[in-house]
Amino acid sequence: MLNQTLRAGYIALLLLGFSRVHAQDYPARFKQLQEQKADGAQIDALLDDWRAKSPNDPDAWITSANYYFNQSVGTFISTDPHEKGDFALTDKKTGKKAGTILSKPGLTKTSRNPADLLQEATGKWPDRLDIWCGLSWMYQETGKFDDEYATLQKMVAYVREHSTGLKWLKGEPIPEPVDQFVPDKLHSYAAYYETKENPEDDKRMLKIAMLSAEQFPNHPYAFNDVAVYYSINKDYAKTREWLEKAHHADPKDGLVIYNLGTVSEKLGDKSAARKWYEESLKAEPNDQYAQKAKQALAKLRKSK
Repeated sequence: MLNQTLRAGYIALLLLGFSRVHAQDYPARFKQLQEQKADGAQIDALLDDWRAKSPNDPDAWITSANYYFNQSVGTFISTDPHEKGDFALTDKKTGKKAGTILSKPGLTKTSRNPADLLQEATGKWPDRLDIWCGLSWMYQETGKFDDEYATLQKMVAYVREHSTGLKWLKGEPIPEPVDQFVPDKLHSYAAYYETKENPEDDKRMLKIAMLSAEQFPNHPYAFNDVAVYYSINKDYAKTREWLEKAHHADPKDGLVIYNLGTVSEKLGDKSAARKWYEESLKAEPNDQYAQKAKQALAKLRKSK
């Protein structure tokens, strides 16, 4: 009887060992199928099985979402001016640039929705900020700003209620204090829209920056981003107002101090401009803006 019990226990452990190996095999099997250029149905079946059999493994959802997102990339012709690395089209008759062939995600329909998979993952692992940010990025890349903004709002709301135990890539703890880490991420989303240089995207930058400024008032980036918006629209009084808020959040930030000098100069306040440029040199004498501050001071001295 004892031998039968031991044997049953041994078989149970053996089966448990097999199930663990099976679960750990999913990434390798997925990679193998991709290398073999297996058809979509085979990969769908594997990824579905991975999520079903490993409900506590966030990588099952992350890998699935990344796969379907990459599968959604399609090509289209744009009439916008081409940039370095783009495939430009030339009109045979005129010899002039006629357009650009671009690749963009979200153009090809996939069997599973990558954003839906990550949305599900945020509910299962809300402490994984990399999943929230990945979902926001997917919405950004597919031109769904409202969904992106709503996702960022939900992430910030969770962070405000759970400021400890937050995780990043591979489930590792976030590498910085939350009040530094999260506004840094929000700034990257705002900066994406600022580089588009059009009124609609400027408003999107402002919306994200305002969210960050309201929720993380001790971080200067969001205030500086808001100031950039007003500077673009040539409202220099508002620009200075928001830069002063940024300076209050971090009195040692060299970029903010330099920007205060610039906007003071635009407002015709040479005394304040001189003060801020001098402060900029003291704050970060070897910073990239130090040379610009020196040149601005020299220009102000000549204009006396």
